[in-house]
Amino acid sequence: MKTDIAIIGGGPAGYVCAIRAAQLGLNVSVIEEAALGGTCLNVGCIPTKALFSATKLLSQTAEAEQIGLTFAPPAIDLERLATWKGEVVDTLVGGIGTLLEKNGVDVIRARGTLSSEGRVSLSTGDDLMADHIVIATGSDPVQIPPFPFDHPAIWSSDDALALLEVPKRLAIIGGGVIGLELATIYNRLGSQVVVVELLPELLSTVDLDRRTVSTLKRALSKSGIKVLTNTAAEGFEQQGDTIVLRTADGEEHAVDRILVAVGRRPKTRDLGLETCGVEMDNRGFIRVDDKLRTSAANIYAIGDAVLGPMLAHKASSDGIQVAERLAGHEPPAIDYDLIPQAIFTDPEIASVGLSESKAKISGRGLLVGRFPFAALGKALGMREPEGFFQVVADADDHRILGVQIIGAEASDLISEAAVAVQSGLTLEAIADAIHPHPTLPEGLKEAAENALGKAIHTINR
Repeated sequence: MKTDIAIIGGGPAGYVCAIRAAQLGLNVSVIEEAALGGTCLNVGCIPTKALFSATKLLSQTAEAEQIGLTFAPPAIDLERLATWKGEVVDTLVGGIGTLLEKNGVDVIRARGTLSSEGRVSLSTGDDLMADHIVIATGSDPVQIPPFPFDHPAIWSSDDALALLEVPKRLAIIGGGVIGLELATIYNRLGSQVVVVELLPELLSTVDLDRRTVSTLKRALSKSGIKVLTNTAAEGFEQQGDTIVLRTADGEEHAVDRILVAVGRRPKTRDLGLETCGVEMDNRGFIRVDDKLRTSAANIYAIGDAVLGPMLAHKASSDGIQVAERLAGHEPPAIDYDLIPQAIFTDPEIASVGLSESKAKISGRGLLVGRFPFAALGKALGMREPEGFFQVVADADDHRILGVQIIGAEASDLISEAAVAVQSGLTLEAIADAIHPHPTLPEGLKEAAENALGKAIHTINR
């Protein structure tokens, strides 16, 4: 078999690369041994956000009595909830398959490994020859030695999203994005959750200001989630039906399940990369240049297989970059520092560009504006007063350098800010644009006005 481009992996990096390359007239084959859609669609962002949305109803129901609405205590049909989550995933997986088919992409259901220059060996016994090869194999949950995933009491994030059960007591090792999102979901489902984080602060790998993290920690505590920072998980032992988690400070925590959520690692093992001279770093990330080319001729790597934010939208952007280059175009380079991120905790967090603390490192003068959700009529009407908007701009030219939002629907609100930061817009561009009232996006306008010293609905700084 022969093709122009062979893409190993059908996740948000691989399938997007395939579709764009096919649109540009290239013959493309996607090699995928599991379900299309990769980690994000099957065991990552989509099922997590589906469960985040579903369990939000539980917290809203519990609070409705405050405004005069009373419901019978909700009953959770875990099997039906898991089925519904699976239906969401299946719908999207089917949609990807249809898009690939309609764009003329050949999908090969097999495992692919590099065997020689321009050759991919398939687990079916066939070989695929290609002018160019793209590695888009995604990532796996990181396992730490004292907590093996093959033990029935130890969960990976994949296990947690399978909705096997709702443990009465759940310990989560890792206070990063994955750990906190799952802590939110299981807390809403009724688990007593304790988060154990080795580092001094939560979300330490995300460029967030202390004010944002402090707001989140207060909300977690209020919801009943216990957070232990500067705490190392050392081991566990089973005592009957109880699991005892030991931490390095000598404390013991009786739980029913332990979820390990300390990050993900690139899925680049056993691909035959060494055979073709593809270099990796000591963590398994494939080394690439600014055009996503590996050290081997005509081999590219994208998505979670390379360094950078492990985000689906970053992976898709990588895929489009490579597809357009292979079709003879020269797309603008991706500025990975300007990729927005959304974290589905309660309240949500979203950010783009520089935090105030990182912007200060440059030594430039800054204008910083904030606006609280508690001063937004729409937020109060939604019973979502927690959080704030923050805008950071250059004091000289007023160009917006970064935005952080913590509060209701922050994941949707960040897109306007992303356009502003990525396009080099000024504070005036947001502040002078008329926003509809009453809405949540007004908060971004108000924060920009606050930075300019002309806020109406809050005290100017």
